[in-house]
Amino acid sequence: MRIVLTTGFIICISLLLLCKEIPAQDAAFSQFYSNPLYLNPAFTGTLAVPRINLQYRDQWHAFKNAYTTQSASFDIPVERLRGGVGLNLIKDAQANNLLRSQQLNLIYSSIFQITDDLWFSGALQAGYQHHSLDWGMLVFPDNLDPYSGTHTLTAEIPITDPEMHFFDFATGILVFGERMFAGLAAHHLSQPEQSWYRDDDRRSVLKRRFSLHFGTRIPVHVHGSYRKTFDLMPQVVLMNQGDFRQFNYGLLANMKGFTAGTWFRQDFTFHYDALILLVGYMKKRWHFTYSYDFTVSGIGAQSGGTSEISLGFLLKDFTRQTAFPFYTPYKDYIGE
Repeated sequence: MRIVLTTGFIICISLLLLCKEIPAQDAAFSQFYSNPLYLNPAFTGTLAVPRINLQYRDQWHAFKNAYTTQSASFDIPVERLRGGVGLNLIKDAQANNLLRSQQLNLIYSSIFQITDDLWFSGALQAGYQHHSLDWGMLVFPDNLDPYSGTHTLTAEIPITDPEMHFFDFATGILVFGERMFAGLAAHHLSQPEQSWYRDDDRRSVLKRRFSLHFGTRIPVHVHGSYRKTFDLMPQVVLMNQGDFRQFNYGLLANMKGFTAGTWFRQDFTFHYDALILLVGYMKKRWHFTYSYDFTVSGIGAQSGGTSEISLGFLLKDFTRQTAFPFYTPYKDYIGE
């Protein structure tokens, strides 16, 4: 069964690559706020201390390396610039390394205080993307043996250049404080051409991706006590890229460093895609989180689900209190 599913998956990828226009979309993470620079470059420098984020996503366990995505980012505040600078690396592989991509993004942000409790950050990002395709792994209907599952030569004319690269740009804004944050980001501003073919009738562009997100921190008191029991942190993320639309919403609870949460992922018409469960632990300078996606649409349980692991490190103790998930160490508030 697994061989059949894998072969079918590769055939679908092959047919998509032969289409005149490929509706490509970016890699998506379930733990959006564990990779803040990827979600919105305006997060760069907002903690006022150097920060490192590492993330690994393995999508659809029932398939062999269907989608695997790795991310590493670093950002640091720069007082002379009144903002921060950051670096974001993304590596993505699809269909057992049939299609591979790498991204390198450099970010500059400008940060200033607008009230006693709120800060504003605006950022610009410039990046470079490289994509490569292994033509020999593609499976077409005319070269597939229906009995053994093996494939030989095809009548399809191979592409002339399996390497594709281009420059890319993004921008974002963010308002944040100790109790809330909200931001808007736009990626692929120039809509760079993305095609394996060089003739005009098969060229396509990488559509702009718009992200709107919001979150808040709610200290919870029970039994009439003035001493806080735990924090609740609801978050919402809306994304739009071409015809692709995604709506993520959920709730995290943080009690003395332990974090647990539930998210839902769907489109704008309430067609559910996944239920996401998350657990983690955080200290003042680091955090670890694990999430698992239960697929509820399409192939459903046959996908085997999706795992995602995140690690975050702060290189200094920070004093700026924010509502950012995974960067809000538990503080025993009284009367708040």
